[in-house]
Amino acid sequence: MPTHPVSTPDPSVLRWVVPHGLLPFSGQVSEVPAPLQRLLDDGTLTAVHVVPGGVVTMLGAERSWEEEAGSVRSALVAALDSPGGWIPAAGARALGRDDVLEAAAQEVAEETVNDLARSHGGSFTVRVVRDGVVEVDLQGACHDCPAAVMTMHVRFERMLRRRCPWLVEVRQGS
Repeated sequence: MPTHPVSTPDPSVLRWVVPHGLLPFSGQVSEVPAPLQRLLDDGTLTAVHVVPGGVVTMLGAERSWEEEAGSVRSALVAALDSPGGWIPAAGARALGRDDVLEAAAQEVAEETVNDLARSHGGSFTVRVVRDGVVEVDLQGACHDCPAAVMTMHVRFERMLRRRCPWLVEVRQGS
């Protein structure tokens, strides 16, 4: 299971990037599969939250990621092999395909396309996601630029489709 950690402003918290749509909810968990539950039970972790395309873990007191990251990664990967064993806590929100697609689109836009757009005096913004269709705005120097339209389809759409194969289309907003 491909996963990697991303740091957060809080040094005790890591966000683990996981395949989009694997876990069908967002929020606190009440129960996770055994390998990860053991780390919650022994205090290695104090909390586990699911976010679109990720799992956020909070390290217990007196623990360090230098010592615990390997065991957390192993437990997380094993737990992700049983997505049905992830039970949301009260207040968690079910995620539909469009929710997952929107989160993935925002992530791809920020990670790859926006830096390129900004370097050319423009911007690339995800406007709306509905029924598998992602509508984007190309603004500034990107507006009406043939290269920006190619970037939208070649770079953005291809990367997004790899994360969310149910993507119907990407189109420029009006």
